[in-house]
Amino acid sequence: MPDDAERSRTLLAAARTGMLATLGEGGYPFGSVVAPAVDEQGRPLLLLSDLAVHSHNLAADPRASLMVTEPGKGDPLDLARVTVIGPVTEVPEPERAAALATYQQVHPGGLGTDHGFRIYRLDVTAVRFVGGFARMSWVDAAAYTAAEPDPLAPHVDAIVGHMNDDHGAAMVLYCQVFADRPATAAARMTGIDRYGFDLLATDETGKHRVRLPFAEQVTTPTEARKALVAMVQEARAISGRSTDAAPTAAG
Repeated sequence: MPDDAERSRTLLAAARTGMLATLGEGGYPFGSVVAPAVDEQGRPLLLLSDLAVHSHNLAADPRASLMVTEPGKGDPLDLARVTVIGPVTEVPEPERAAALATYQQVHPGGLGTDHGFRIYRLDVTAVRFVGGFARMSWVDAAAYTAAEPDPLAPHVDAIVGHMNDDHGAAMVLYCQVFADRPATAAARMTGIDRYGFDLLATDETGKHRVRLPFAEQVTTPTEARKALVAMVQEARAISGRSTDAAPTAAG
């Protein structure tokens, strides 16, 4: 399973909007919507206007936090979110061009720093991760910096959609053989990452969450497809049964 430091890095890397909280007039928190990017160390980069209230607030007190949430439907409190805390200051001049280039890779076509905007960076000193209801932790800042975003994150929707549309019987077999749920009648993939994948298995007693690991980490859709094919072949050999065609294009 990814740890909370990895989950936090993955959420920040994928985020295109977030809520920036700065300290405003009278010391009250002031929230504003921003469009972040992150550098290789997971530090949020922000392109902020000199005219914005949050820019004036940061000039007086750089302490701030940025919260981003997992995209999704349904109850927003069931979605993962992460808050990073630390000082937000303008990127020093020697690093400014590289930081702006990183930012514009995520937000192409945006304004540069010649239109009254400046590139800022949040230096992370604390991280709060919430994975949904009743799952939360403080993540060590050093662990957050050392972690890497999950490389499969940009491909999750395509892989999950493909598996659910075309390989339902294979996922039933995964659950029957590898999750020791022989009564599984239906199964759907709900997530995948470099370490394994999550299924929702249905039997006569209801729905059950299942987590199955890969034999080794996968970092691309091609590697994920090969791992899923190998698992269904192994499951067939163990069970002595056949099922629908093995996954052929997981992404």
